[in-house]
Amino acid sequence: MNIKLPLLLAMMMLLSGFTMSAQGEEDDDTESLGETSHKAVYKKNEFPSTQECVACHYNHYRKWTVSRHAYAQISPTFLAYQSTLVKLTNGSLGDFCQRCHSQVGMTNGEDIITSNKNRDDVAMEGVTCVACHRVSKAYGKITGRFPLEPGDIKQPIYGPRPGDELMRVLAMQTRPLNVHQEARHLDQLSQPGFCARCHDVRLVNGFRLEDAFSEYKQTAAAKDGVTCQDCHMGPIPGKPSQYPDMPAAVVRGKATRPARHTNHMFVGPDSSIVHPAIFPIDPEVREYATQQEWLDFDHKAGWGTEAFEESDPDESQFVGIWTDVDERYAARELIDKQQDLLKESHERATTLLRNGYGLGSVQVTNTKGDLDFKVEVRNLTDAHSVPTGLIAERNVFLQVTVRDREGTVVFRSGDLDPNGDVRDAHSKYVHDGKIPRDEQLFNLRSPFMVRNAHGGEREQILPANYSLDPLIFMRPSPTPAILFGGIREIRLQKKSIEAGGTRWAKYSVDDKLLTGKKPYRANIKMVAASLPPHLIDVISMAGFEYGLSARDVSEALLAQYRVLWEKDIVIE
Repeated sequence: MNIKLPLLLAMMMLLSGFTMSAQGEEDDDTESLGETSHKAVYKKNEFPSTQECVACHYNHYRKWTVSRHAYAQISPTFLAYQSTLVKLTNGSLGDFCQRCHSQVGMTNGEDIITSNKNRDDVAMEGVTCVACHRVSKAYGKITGRFPLEPGDIKQPIYGPRPGDELMRVLAMQTRPLNVHQEARHLDQLSQPGFCARCHDVRLVNGFRLEDAFSEYKQTAAAKDGVTCQDCHMGPIPGKPSQYPDMPAAVVRGKATRPARHTNHMFVGPDSSIVHPAIFPIDPEVREYATQQEWLDFDHKAGWGTEAFEESDPDESQFVGIWTDVDERYAARELIDKQQDLLKESHERATTLLRNGYGLGSVQVTNTKGDLDFKVEVRNLTDAHSVPTGLIAERNVFLQVTVRDREGTVVFRSGDLDPNGDVRDAHSKYVHDGKIPRDEQLFNLRSPFMVRNAHGGEREQILPANYSLDPLIFMRPSPTPAILFGGIREIRLQKKSIEAGGTRWAKYSVDDKLLTGKKPYRANIKMVAASLPPHLIDVISMAGFEYGLSARDVSEALLAQYRVLWEKDIVIE
């Protein structure tokens, strides 16, 4: 009885129009039971969850559950990255990162830095349905700072088309529906400017952190009217193509008339590194076991598969509910469903990357003395540079291996150190002098360059304003960015390839390395990665969610390196 009392009081206050005193007085030490319960009830209904949308919008929902948008708040690398930056800037960074990754959470006033287990369920959905469909006005590049219209599921939503079709389907119903009663048209939702809110990022000091939308505005695609949505929400990731016509919703068996169907999977270079029970988002999986119970379920060892269970496994490894073999079999069915969806997402992401990067011709330029050749690397899209977005952390590089007639390796570039880093200045093994630096490395990662105290620049892994002042904090630049074309203290050394552009990677094998056993064979691979291990090491000071260690995170990221293209050439 006592457990239900706060909720009962809150409901009575809502019905009676109860408010605090006109003067706004409250107890100095504790918040009244009534106000606490009132806030809890209101917060619960302020924004609907995707679970309230799935009944009518299953096709959109299924793809969204495995999207980068749904992963935005779950991502342990994002959480550690943000926490590290907040710490390095003495808290003055505020919710700059968080407000794009969990707009509902920040609108609800959640703590900027806290464990995900302390967050509201809707906030944990990251860039959820209401983050786009509860925005009532067109906004410019405001880096995620915009108001969402609060309200329960019955409140109006905003879409790319007028809501006449919704009204037609609602009129066919014989009893009331707990769904939004109106769909309003927001034209910007289908325009690139809508994406710019979070995909053109300016730090508080004026630093241009991400330029995806700014790049797009200068391209042939923008001139021709090809939008972000055309390539990233279409049937073929990375290419504008004819959209299929499908119903936008099915309401109690009544489908809306077929219309242009957008894909809400939003694939990209990042992939989930958490337990498959944690992501994709699936309420059935979450209801079956608690988060900690799922983390105890060793899916990689094969728990719940016939091969594993019939091998007479050691029972001491199982804890809690997993001591029951039937529970393990049932759990495996759910995990298999999750992994099928992850595989589909990974394949679409690979298609996206292959539609963006191309490996062109290979030209041998010298065979007398040293062996020289060059490789053409192309940007296959005319819509933005590649890579784009968080380009300071995107490793897209060439792996080149040259062997003689007997298979002896005479040259390598783009190979990885024992930590999984390429052999550049950030490799710990290079820094410690244990392995040589790869002087011919071709990598499209664009490093942060910071100005030293007495002239010159150096690379820096994180874009934090390391001040000479004892207090480190993010401060406005002392020089006008509009006159200098940016701030003077830090910049991105862009190595990305402009829309439709080409770069040549040049290689020279010293004649002292050549064995004379011709012909030589060169194997060339284009590799796309998300985040490098040296970044994981730097942000590990904040720790990682879901019990992951820095080694766990790095190994999971390395397992997702993709070979986009590969070529073999013979050099006589």
